[in-house]
Amino acid sequence: MDPRTKRKQREYEARRQDILSAAESLFSKNGFFKTSMAEIASASQFAMGTVYRFFKSKEEIYISIVEDKVEELVGLLDENVGRAKTSSDKINVFIQVKLGYADRNRDFFRIYVSEWSGFEWTIKSAFGERVWKLYMAQVDMVTDLIRQGIRRKEFRKMDPKDAAFALHGMLNSTMYVGILQAKPSGSLVDKYELISTLFLGGIKKDTHSGIIRRIV
Repeated sequence: MDPRTKRKQREYEARRQDILSAAESLFSKNGFFKTSMAEIASASQFAMGTVYRFFKSKEEIYISIVEDKVEELVGLLDENVGRAKTSSDKINVFIQVKLGYADRNRDFFRIYVSEWSGFEWTIKSAFGERVWKLYMAQVDMVTDLIRQGIRRKEFRKMDPKDAAFALHGMLNSTMYVGILQAKPSGSLVDKYELISTLFLGGIKKDTHSGIIRRIV
């Protein structure tokens, strides 16, 4: 690829990211439905025509933000989880990375959790499948970790996918409450130890009842 083509690609991606960053900030502050394409263009310092050359609609901008962020998160999970040795350690790293990423990207998670329920089904269907696949990549990662732990006799026998959804339910509810509350109380990573103890205490072989008693 010649230098001129590379430069054009860099400039294209830089402009695209400027638009996404401006939209993310506006969505977080004003909400998806109350933000207009004109406001996004103004905040990103581009003409309306330029914004429309990158994105056909406000919904497409939202989709791109979600896809970019979730893909980044999945990449971080792949990179960090692979360094841990035991299945328990890998799950602990998964929990820490996801909570840490949510902490550093509160604007994104705020628009993601607060706006999702407000979308019309027609809008959801336009990007739901793409986002769902990215979400399921995380569920499948935990499912594989639990399956490996069962094979190694580190975890008791269970349906690994059910357990993976249970962990994500704990994480998602923690992030939802922590990010949407008016006055955030500390870092989301502070919740790591409780989630780890509750979840691993429930799936580790021959330790379930003892850990639950200590918590209660």
